[in-house]
Amino acid sequence: MQPPAETSGGEVGRRALLLSIGALALTLLVPVFGLALGVFSIVVSFRAWRVLSGRRRPVVLPILGLLLSVASICVAAGVLWVQMYFTGELSAYTECMKGAGTATSQQVCVSELERAVEHRLPFMPKGSVKIPFPP
Repeated sequence: MQPPAETSGGEVGRRALLLSIGALALTLLVPVFGLALGVFSIVVSFRAWRVLSGRRRPVVLPILGLLLSVASICVAAGVLWVQMYFTGELSAYTECMKGAGTATSQQVCVSELERAVEHRLPFMPKGSVKIPFPP
């Protein structure tokens, strides 16, 4: 078995940054997987930071990767919290939309979702939640 190949400092930093960009993109598509990849990219960014600082090389790319990873985790956690908090309302909306065949009945489903969200958030005044586009 051969020893692992020595990687250049720039390659280690680029790898950490690209992984964190991937975590942010995946967060927008599937938040659970984005959260997992964000945690993994934080680990990779810290390891790249240590390697580059030990070699006396610039650590800009791992720091950017770390910041993007933290942003990815925050966005994913926020989206997951909203999905979990409004689970009942969103599933009722999905069931309503399954039976809605006309534009009018679809608008009724959106109106019911708006009222359910207002009910779930007691600090929102009546009629203040308007969903600009149906989920």
